[in-house]
Amino acid sequence: MPARPAATTVWAVLCSLGLALAVAGTFLPWFRSGSVERSSYQALGLVEHLKLLDNAVITAVLTGWIAVPLLSATAAGLVALGAARTGAALAALVSLVVGTVALLATVQAGEPERVIGVTTTGPLLTTTGMAIALAGALGVAFTARRTRTGTPPRTPHQLSAQQEREGVRP
Repeated sequence: MPARPAATTVWAVLCSLGLALAVAGTFLPWFRSGSVERSSYQALGLVEHLKLLDNAVITAVLTGWIAVPLLSATAAGLVALGAARTGAALAALVSLVVGTVALLATVQAGEPERVIGVTTTGPLLTTTGMAIALAGALGVAFTARRTRTGTPPRTPHQLSAQQEREGVRP
């Protein structure tokens, strides 16, 4: 396997760190009810238990919320194991969806003296992490080399370069 360009490695690390920050943010407090603070997963459980949503799209997004850590780990793993463009695409998709939800929650955060409300801790860290992950994913997508397996070289120069990589002397 050819060495990865240094720029791609830097972007991949940035993407992975952003995903890790964002996942950590999903476990921090997102909502408060009286003196109790709840993570995004605890709040999601309450929303489902109390059947507070009727919108199918929002219900689907919130139901898929529990997959955020798995999808983030999968994206980071794909980038680390060499499927950089695929991992970057998954990271970008997760970043856009989760980052949007977290940003909306951050904007909705109210005054701390209210009994029920949105806290800023979890949503803000998740939004920041997803912004970093999106920047890293875009960086990986633009700096990763394209490799085509099974495609014959088109020019004599490409043929000699391929033979050189394979150790064949012309």
